[in-house]
Amino acid sequence: MSEPVRVLLIDDDEDDFLIVSDMLAEAKNSRFKLEWVRTYEAGLEAIRRQEHDVCLLDYFMGRRNGLELLERVAETGCRAPVIFLTAHGNYALDLKAMEAGASDYLVKGQISAPILERSIRYSIMNKRIMGELNESKEELRLLASQLLSAQEDERKRIARELHDSIGSSLSAVKFCIDNVAGRLKNEPAITESFSMLSRAMEQAIDETRRIMSDLRPSMLDDLGIVSTLGWFCREFEAIYSAIGVEKNIRIDEAQIPQSLKIIIFRIIQEAMNNGAKHSRAGKISLSLARLDGSIHLCVKDDGIGFDRDAAAAGAGGASFGLTSMRERAELSGGKFEIESSREAGTTITACWAVESLLEHRGGAS
Repeated sequence: MSEPVRVLLIDDDEDDFLIVSDMLAEAKNSRFKLEWVRTYEAGLEAIRRQEHDVCLLDYFMGRRNGLELLERVAETGCRAPVIFLTAHGNYALDLKAMEAGASDYLVKGQISAPILERSIRYSIMNKRIMGELNESKEELRLLASQLLSAQEDERKRIARELHDSIGSSLSAVKFCIDNVAGRLKNEPAITESFSMLSRAMEQAIDETRRIMSDLRPSMLDDLGIVSTLGWFCREFEAIYSAIGVEKNIRIDEAQIPQSLKIIIFRIIQEAMNNGAKHSRAGKISLSLARLDGSIHLCVKDDGIGFDRDAAAAGAGGASFGLTSMRERAELSGGKFEIESSREAGTTITACWAVESLLEHRGGAS
């Protein structure tokens, strides 16, 4: 025989307790074990014990009410579903109860034994399904986070290979070309050919360095995020000379977790490149700071802005970039926001609570 369903009733009216007790006793398809408490404080303590499969919660409880208790229940991380009971039907209260996390809302005068049994059964089942969905979402989040980490590791490996093999080989070839050209100064035609070849090799070396830098700036691993951002802003202004960059870094290197540095750099890289390529910005402001126990990142431009709904529905590079930034921020335990409108520029912000980051890293390890 299956175990009885453990029911907690929080209600200050003994008559209601007797009615609920009789209804549960009449149930034909399930067995129930009922515990009754009659005060707000006793109810909160009973919920915290996490010993029940479902909670029936009355609205009127003296000076306190069930809605207040329901909100406290949500804070405790209660695993049992909560069914709200009230003497009078009230649509506004119904909505508030559902928003606060209630599984169902029942009017006492309209409850019968089958209705109560069905509500309890559905609430428990829905709670179990939602728990499984949340576990699946967490598993997907961890998988996506691991994929991003693997992607960065692969970028780092390819950049190192380019530096150690192709980069070194190109530099060696250029050295040999310049060496031979220096010995043939009396042959102007041959010397010019070698000079052209040397310039082509120089361009190939510069292009290889650019690719390595895009894949993974070695400075990020060697000197840290603060120095890397200074370098990146200088390179950005050199490429996009018509765009001014205002940089405001108010955080120490040691205050940024190592795993977050590449995330911050990628978001900044994508946001500033979007500002240059799509928003026709004349100025980009970059801010990175530690405020109130959190790391705050903000990239703002004075460009033409965009319609967020249209960008989300689009399939272009800009929409892909926005999705990429959001995923990087949220998968690393942060929050991400975009504010933009036509002719009003775009502001991209990301925030990571340091304590949440530690918990996030612990759960992902």
